[in-house]
Amino acid sequence: MTRAAAAVAAADFRDRARRPAFLVTVLGAIALGYVAIPPASATYAMVKVGSFRGMYDSAYIGMMLAMIGSLWLPLFGFYVVRSSIARDISTGVGETLAASPLRTPMYLLGKYLSNLLVLAAMAAALAFIAPVMQLLRGESTGLDMTALWLPIVLFCLPVLTVAAAAAVVFETIPLLRGGAGNILWFFVYLSIFLAGIPLIYGKVTAGFQTDLAAQHPGMDDEISIGLTAEPGALGQFTWSGMDFDPALVAAGVGLIAVSALVAVVPSFWFTRFDPSRRQISLSTTSTQPPSATPEPAATPAFSRTVRGLSPVERGHAFLGLLIGEVRIHLGSVSRWWWLTLAIVTVAALAVPSDRVGAALLFAWLLPVLLWSRLGTLTYEQGVDPLVECGVSPRIRLIAEWGAGVLIAAVAGVGPLVKMLLALDWTGVTAWVAGATLIPALALLIGSIGRGARVFQAVYLVIWYAVLNGVAAVDVMGALRTDGSLSGPSPLFSLGISAVLVAASLLVLEVRHARR
Repeated sequence: MTRAAAAVAAADFRDRARRPAFLVTVLGAIALGYVAIPPASATYAMVKVGSFRGMYDSAYIGMMLAMIGSLWLPLFGFYVVRSSIARDISTGVGETLAASPLRTPMYLLGKYLSNLLVLAAMAAALAFIAPVMQLLRGESTGLDMTALWLPIVLFCLPVLTVAAAAAVVFETIPLLRGGAGNILWFFVYLSIFLAGIPLIYGKVTAGFQTDLAAQHPGMDDEISIGLTAEPGALGQFTWSGMDFDPALVAAGVGLIAVSALVAVVPSFWFTRFDPSRRQISLSTTSTQPPSATPEPAATPAFSRTVRGLSPVERGHAFLGLLIGEVRIHLGSVSRWWWLTLAIVTVAALAVPSDRVGAALLFAWLLPVLLWSRLGTLTYEQGVDPLVECGVSPRIRLIAEWGAGVLIAAVAGVGPLVKMLLALDWTGVTAWVAGATLIPALALLIGSIGRGARVFQAVYLVIWYAVLNGVAAVDVMGALRTDGSLSGPSPLFSLGISAVLVAASLLVLEVRHARR
């Protein structure tokens, strides 16, 4: 590491640490630590061995947090750190750096180190909450700080380097720079983590299984790391702890070195902000696909005001605005998106009626990039003032939500038709509730953050939780128990939708009042 890379890393990290988002990130890591150690009465589990978990002593809590941190911190920390190069472009810092003697590998290495410092701050938050959670759960009051913190250092920190390097690489590849890269990372990293469990945690999980077999012979010892629903309290066993192995240190150092090398590989194609060669531009650093053309004049509602119109004329104007919003969003998708939708729709019509929930789950994964732009599109394009001259911001916000609902209808038409043919009115009402709630959530998140990445991450968490049987967040009605909905009632979901839309309107009013 040279002084140049260290200087880039230090300056970039100081800039990030001063932003409110950094505090939110650290608090989010603390919240993850709280959720990762559920109480005995919890109906979910983050780490389990068969139907058992270890007693909450220092050794087991430290290892649990290392495992959960290795899964969730890189998975979502990636979304936090991946905008560093784009920010240099938008602020003009990149052009200054292009004229400096700073070499491209050192610039990329500095960005990698800055990303790693942010992710390491999240790991430090986990370490901070570890003794608190042990005392809070009250199953063992003897604190062993080495047992609590050493697993985070040996296991979690090296894995975080993978996300730090991936964020640099994704930002330098045009196809991965936007929302498609965000979605790809979610599934790619989950696959990498699942494949790497035997390599990284093989000895630990073997120790879990050995201790469980000694204390509860004949019990199922399958390891689960992530998030699973549980019908009741898990049984307990006492884990004997981790034996320190120098090979773990060597493996961690090796992973850090490989990640650093991967982070500088884009030097072969990264153009260092050279305006004559670069493909990176302000228009492509947003999450909006390049083919989108959200011109305000796409619908008559943008070119006229609704004040002074009769109710019928207002209805026509709103309908035109709604159709225009739908056209803007759907006009940005490719033919491959439509082909995939056609395949999912046919599959939904072909599956048995009791599997239609799974078909809906995959159908409503397709519009995530479209929903993520609700509340952000006009801001990203810099046409907020122009649009507001033609139509009330409140009406436009409602139209954006309505467009999200119609997009949900387009993507979920196959499962809906299947449920209608089967006279599954319970599923239909849940479908309607989900089609209104998900766009409402996207609208609120987009209105607050004016960016697409937060909703993409939040929705993928919800989607993944439902896929793993967590009924508490199943607003789609994908999970059933004896034919009845396992998740929230459709009426409750519709009420939440109304609250979310009202909150979006409140955000709009507050933003306008501050101008």
